[in-house]
Amino acid sequence: MQRITVTLDPDLVAEVDRTVEQRGYAGRSEAMRDLLRRGLAETRRQLDPDLSCIATFTFVAEAGIRELGQRLAEVQQRRHDLVIAQVQVPLDHDASLHTLLVRGRVRDILAFADEVATQRGVRHDSLSIIPARIEVGDHRHGPDPHPHEHIRT
Repeated sequence: MQRITVTLDPDLVAEVDRTVEQRGYAGRSEAMRDLLRRGLAETRRQLDPDLSCIATFTFVAEAGIRELGQRLAEVQQRRHDLVIAQVQVPLDHDASLHTLLVRGRVRDILAFADEVATQRGVRHDSLSIIPARIEVGDHRHGPDPHPHEHIRT
């Protein structure tokens, strides 16, 4: 690691110290590295819409909204290439929490999240994007140990 010197105003130092305490960082340096990584990742997302990433998209859907479930299913089906997994948890009689794990280009994930979030009956959405190189295709590490046991459909 390389050491650098940064001058901060007292209010910002106090905020960093609160973050260190609240999140349980070992110290300011660890917190600053994490905050810098997050800030740089956000900057890359803003500058490079073609960046590959993984993301979680969480939202609350109101129960009883006409055809909301069908509309959400249609959006997800259209972008089946993005959605890896989904969890739905009932919160109460009036709403459920949905969390989707998605992967793809930043521009595609932002467009998908916007399409879901703007559906009538969707509220409190949150998108967390993590830049990541995504491997697509065959993922073998060596010869097939069972060459005659392939499942065919």
